[in-house]
Amino acid sequence: MKFRKFKILDLKSTGSAQTEEMEVLFNLDHIISIKPIRISRPDKILNGFWIRTTNGKKYRASQIPDDLLEIIGEKYQGQVNLALDPDEQPFQ
Repeated sequence: MKFRKFKILDLKSTGSAQTEEMEVLFNLDHIISIKPIRISRPDKILNGFWIRTTNGKKYRASQIPDDLLEIIGEKYQGQVNLALDPDEQPFQ
């Protein structure tokens, strides 16, 4: 088993005005896919990741381990600059 630490948004508070991040250990053998997404927070927009696991659960992660980030690309993590229209802004 290969465990790595991810920072995900707390599922219980995603519908509320305030979302919290929590650190979770995932077994990499049970991750099906990691997809870059935009995550809307009350104060900012982040580049993040949609993680799908073998048990069918889905998680929104704001940070993933560095070894996976090297494969996917560092431009997909971090805060989005809101100077441009968010729909026209490329992933950073």
